[in-house]
Amino acid sequence: MITVDGIQWPIPCDITRTAEIKASDISGMLMDRSYFYDVLGTYMQYEISLIPNPQDMGAYYALWEQLSKPVDGHTFTLPYNGGAIEITGRVGSISDVYVRLPGGGVYWKGVSFVVTSNAPTKTMSLSEVISRGMTPLPDVQEPEIGDVYEYTANGWVKVEE
Repeated sequence: MITVDGIQWPIPCDITRTAEIKASDISGMLMDRSYFYDVLGTYMQYEISLIPNPQDMGAYYALWEQLSKPVDGHTFTLPYNGGAIEITGRVGSISDVYVRLPGGGVYWKGVSFVVTSNAPTKTMSLSEVISRGMTPLPDVQEPEIGDVYEYTANGWVKVEE
């Protein structure tokens, strides 16, 4: 069972989760051949397939309408390590299958969608980054356009023109 925008949906489902650790565009190979990985955080992604009861499609149709609203995110409460996690996430697409039965009966089945968190669910503080031996970016109080920094054995140093 899942909760979307505060509404609990009594529809059985299969859920696959993925934790994607994303880095900024400035990550990359440095001159000393080490890799600088500017980690932004861990973004959760859930792939959900609903298993509706063909005899009672009301909740299924209502959830379809909720998920297909053109908004930048929904609030989801989803299973997480024996408990639950609440994320605000975006739904990029939803799909299901229209089934026609012999004798004229019809129903929809197998709605599936992917929810990706809009913000990281896990991040590291600056002190955690430093304690793990990762090099933080330079702490610049008042950067100016055109400032250039270089990573040296002594850390980040502003390159003077």
